[in-house]
Amino acid sequence: MEFLQNNQESDRFIAKQLGAFWVPFLVVVVLVLFSCKKNNDFGLEVQPSQDLLSANQTDTTTLITYSSTGDSLKTDELSGPNLLGSYVDPSFGLLKTSIYTQIRLESSYDFRPSGASSLDDIVVDSVVLYLSMDGNYGNAGTQTFEVYQLDEDLFVDSSYYTNSSASYIPTDLIAVGQNTISVDPLVPGYVEGELVDEAILRIPLSISDFALPIMNESGTTTLDGNDGENEFLDWFKGLLITTNNPTQSINEGAIYYIDLLSDYSKITLFYRDTSGPAQDHDTIAFDFNLNANCARFHSSEIDYSSTIVDATISDSTLGDELFYVQPLGGCKGEIYFPFLDKLSDTSVIINKAELLLPFQFYLLDAYTPPTTLILSTKNNDGETIFLSDFFESDHGGAVDLVNSQYRFNITRHINEIVAGEKQNLPISIIPLGSGISANRAILNGANTSKKDQPKLVLTYTNY
Repeated sequence: MEFLQNNQESDRFIAKQLGAFWVPFLVVVVLVLFSCKKNNDFGLEVQPSQDLLSANQTDTTTLITYSSTGDSLKTDELSGPNLLGSYVDPSFGLLKTSIYTQIRLESSYDFRPSGASSLDDIVVDSVVLYLSMDGNYGNAGTQTFEVYQLDEDLFVDSSYYTNSSASYIPTDLIAVGQNTISVDPLVPGYVEGELVDEAILRIPLSISDFALPIMNESGTTTLDGNDGENEFLDWFKGLLITTNNPTQSINEGAIYYIDLLSDYSKITLFYRDTSGPAQDHDTIAFDFNLNANCARFHSSEIDYSSTIVDATISDSTLGDELFYVQPLGGCKGEIYFPFLDKLSDTSVIINKAELLLPFQFYLLDAYTPPTTLILSTKNNDGETIFLSDFFESDHGGAVDLVNSQYRFNITRHINEIVAGEKQNLPISIIPLGSGISANRAILNGANTSKKDQPKLVLTYTNY
């Protein structure tokens, strides 16, 4: 995963907010150090048994929560699905994802019958783009798909991001009148007429716009292979697979997880040689491959217009109630402890620090939160880094649907701040696997009116 620099919103907000916190500063320090309760169960794994009576705990550390604009993410040749589709989220607005991919010849080929100099006796029955699906995010149903031929080379050794694109020829390659397709990613589908054990998005392609132009290259170097000069990839650069759903309403639509590396993801051209007796007119199936040798990526379009997310990014104080996290280059969550570095002036040892982030989720909600959230910050050179605790086995971050919260152990990070080894900077929150997932989260803000507030729970010892 790549993080890009985007500090401006955080810096402006922190500068704006700190002035409002100087007055209660002494109160906060008193709460942190003295308004605490003994806890004989918490921290057993970090405290020797003889020291239990001296272990104190507080969850009153001041927090500032808000959302900021996210960074574009690398999405080419990732180990995971490519995302396709669109939906309208009641809080986040429109999310649309599109796939760019090469297709490759299965082998050197000539569509002309043996000994023939033309395609006059060839009849094309159909051509189908099969895409294996591994689930969805949102409400699966009917969407309008479009497929275009790329007019720009893709390269396996190039980097492509959520905001990347490639030029294309503006002729839709889907068969006329067959763009609108109902999809159920939970039901096994058919490939070449056979039921398979994976859900399949089946997109009929145009014979005249896709199949015949390729077949007419028979006898040229175009169909000799994939990678040479004037061969297939030089001539047919790839596909853009996208959707066009301008009338979607709130809660309509879904993002589909497409497995381009599945054996069932391919384009199959069905044709017959009618030059001989009718009983010999067998259908021939020729495959164009989608595989690991293909350059491929997916892009995302996010429209926060007139949403609460847009308002919260514009006015970060709204994050006091709720703040937001979205993958695919969407918004990041931010959390800041404005007085934490002041603990370096006190006589305390932090034995354990746990960050609790409650979130909004309801039974049967179509928008489940991310499986795991991860935390990052800046180092002293301004570079984005994981928190030191990320590499510990007990770091946490996994979703807890029973208690509707994420729990992180950030003891090492807090101690580095208290020791003056790191600056006290905001912590950014994004989903793990942000490039291959659409799952977003709505987190409770520092002073939310909801039942649970986020907390930094410190177990410490006075000395």
